[in-house]
Amino acid sequence: MAVKGRWFGRGGDASAQGSLDATQLAQLRSHHLLLVPSTVHVEEVSELVAARVMYGDLVHDGEVALGRHSRLVGPFELNMEEAVDAAVPMPWTVVYALDAPVEREDPPLPGLDDRDGFAYAFPRGLPWREEGRGLHLIVAMARRLHGAVRVSGGELVQPDPDRAVDYTVRSPYWLDPDTLKAVVSRELPTAELALDGTPWAGPPAEAYSGLAIQHDTAHDPLNPDELAWLHHRADAYDMDVLAGEDSVDAYAVVGPIGDGRAGMIEVLVHVAPAPEPAVVREEWADGPYVVYEVRWVCPDQRERERRVVADEFALLRRHVADEVLAVVRSVVEATSGVVTDEDGFWVDRYFL
Repeated sequence: MAVKGRWFGRGGDASAQGSLDATQLAQLRSHHLLLVPSTVHVEEVSELVAARVMYGDLVHDGEVALGRHSRLVGPFELNMEEAVDAAVPMPWTVVYALDAPVEREDPPLPGLDDRDGFAYAFPRGLPWREEGRGLHLIVAMARRLHGAVRVSGGELVQPDPDRAVDYTVRSPYWLDPDTLKAVVSRELPTAELALDGTPWAGPPAEAYSGLAIQHDTAHDPLNPDELAWLHHRADAYDMDVLAGEDSVDAYAVVGPIGDGRAGMIEVLVHVAPAPEPAVVREEWADGPYVVYEVRWVCPDQRERERRVVADEFALLRRHVADEVLAVVRSVVEATSGVVTDEDGFWVDRYFL
């Protein structure tokens, strides 16, 4: 068995070779495991992690910190006997271990179902915080790699690879609304602009009375002169903004698919608030860049979120996926952007 990475609680060479002893196999049994096909190399897994975790490098480090108290460790290549001892079901032999604190909230509501199989796998209490985030990540990775997740209780979650329909394109180029509408209309003739904003009635009464910040200033009150200066600065800023020209920093292009019974496709456009792992390798990552979210507005959202969908819905989803891909190709061609799938993993734009 090849061991890559430091095992839980034991330091050592990241490239150490050898068999796991009984204690280490017991640790595998007690942790959540990402199971991948033997044809999936660690470089592929590391690429998925890097798209979601800033500066993650599983290949060279053998582990990636996912949070303050959690990490992904691996790969561990098990023979059949070791797989049995580690409670890894057949035919899986290549695993990655999620090392995270156990953090659970209330049990799922009766009859609740979810895309990641949490309600099915954790009937006594749903994972959240670091454990929940780590599990969502490895379930998403299993979906992309056609793998599975064996949770610490022994349940096997095998996410549906076809359920991820949406895409996101990040680009340094802003397309004005009319230009994007023309681009999308080539594949979605029903596309229309959605530019209407929400009327703003001004700040709430609490902002003028001081109630909104009373808690923050209870132990550090402002004297009358400081309060007058603060109001003067706020008024000056407001007048400066109101004197400027109106600008569009977010909009959408939406259109029904065919006769509308399959739902709609929407392209949501906005400026990114901060650098993200998905673009950290790009030269323009530190500057403002634009996010184009291409999403399916499903007519039956509850069915879309089920762990196992009905056959009829699966056929509809397959048809919609082709329509969404066509729109994504047009957006990528016009923006030269970086593409990620619904789970935030990179997609080669030339293989869309």
